[in-house]
Amino acid sequence: MTKTCKVCFESGIRYDRDIKIGSHGDLVICDCILKKCTCGGVPPYQTFQKETGHSWCACRSARVKLAATKKAFKESQIPKKYQWKFYEDFKIVAPIANKYAGIASTIHEQRPDIKWSKGFYLWGGAGSGKTLLAAIILQELMLKYGLAGRFVDLSRQFFQRLKNSYDVSSDSGENAGEILEELIRIPFLVIDDFGVQRNTEWESEMLYNLIDSRYSDERVTIVTSNFPLSKYKEVAQGRVHSRLLEMCSIVNLELSDYRETFTRDNSNLI
Repeated sequence: MTKTCKVCFESGIRYDRDIKIGSHGDLVICDCILKKCTCGGVPPYQTFQKETGHSWCACRSARVKLAATKKAFKESQIPKKYQWKFYEDFKIVAPIANKYAGIASTIHEQRPDIKWSKGFYLWGGAGSGKTLLAAIILQELMLKYGLAGRFVDLSRQFFQRLKNSYDVSSDSGENAGEILEELIRIPFLVIDDFGVQRNTEWESEMLYNLIDSRYSDERVTIVTSNFPLSKYKEVAQGRVHSRLLEMCSIVNLELSDYRETFTRDNSNLI
């Protein structure tokens, strides 16, 4: 039986903190793949043998995935403060290590051939670490699956971009439909600061369209808020509350024992 790599858990990619690209590390091919590589990392990642001719090198899929993953990180729009944060960072930020390690390590150790379909609703007061946790979950998912992710701050990005799309004097060239479609189709999405919206009919409808479409497409959505989900039962006639309740695991960051609850129930998350 082939042993699972304890570094990348078969994703083929890892984050190397020792290779400095500016102020952060870099994404690299895991050693478990490099040991099997016979092409030297030279595109198109082929090998040649007299008996069989040309064939794809064992590293090819990981190298293709690496390029896609780097592109995903570049376009993720994660705030600089939270960029390049992974489950290992809980060891560095000691006071919050035990609090968040359960969720982060569960995602990190998940095999990439098993689909992760459950999202999270992370709530807690200012300083509870919900945005940091959301950013880490997002980056662990992008690293694991090599798929695109996006970080959206409701207070500064989402509604303002939609409003600008209706402004004839704006030179953004965007329209509301394109903005929504992009966020609906992105495999992994963080919606930060849920609850800051004014809950006007227009804002509620836009938010519901986004969440409902992602629910229908079974795309992972991570939501952060200062308040429990029950506070928003009236948003869009309760439809937003209902959808988030179905598509997200509710995590109360103000409970000291929530990590044990999450670990015990994490079989329901995948």
